[in-house]
Amino acid sequence: LPVVLSTSEVRTVLSAVRHPVRRVALATIYALGLRLGEGLRLETGHIDAERLLVWVRDGKGARDRGVPLPRPLLTRLRHYWKHQRASSPSSYLFVPPNGTAPLHETTLQKTFAAARHDAGIGKHASIHTLRHSYATHLLEGGVSLRTIQQVLGHKSMRTTELYMHVTQPGSEHLQEIVDRLM
Repeated sequence: LPVVLSTSEVRTVLSAVRHPVRRVALATIYALGLRLGEGLRLETGHIDAERLLVWVRDGKGARDRGVPLPRPLLTRLRHYWKHQRASSPSSYLFVPPNGTAPLHETTLQKTFAAARHDAGIGKHASIHTLRHSYATHLLEGGVSLRTIQQVLGHKSMRTTELYMHVTQPGSEHLQEIVDRLM
């Protein structure tokens, strides 16, 4: 079963990232449920602010998909662009200072590992854990498995059903009921 971070653990890890470009990159990966490579290949033209969508181009299986863009993330990306990226000629969202190519995967992986350690999160989590956590949080929030399958870009529903083993929708009342039984 995948490792899943709670929403507070995700916030704690992300707040431990000190580098602004890397912090926004990791926050974007979580907020959109992206794979690492998908997040690093995001370009400005992939964001449809009017429709609140981000287009993931050439995802796994060379498929494109649209994912919902949370308004708070759009605000954060606009601030980031204005203050961190205004002078860069690259169309990629997340580039190193004075760079034109996207951040390297290893750079972001090391950043995440250091932030997790600094935040005191003992779970064996990776950047892909942010994707698992996103899917689990959607399921816990009442989003249907079919919708989660589409957002994550899973070809098979069986892949998405894995999240049913991590959480049970409606189980938030289970502890209360069990406590009453005793």
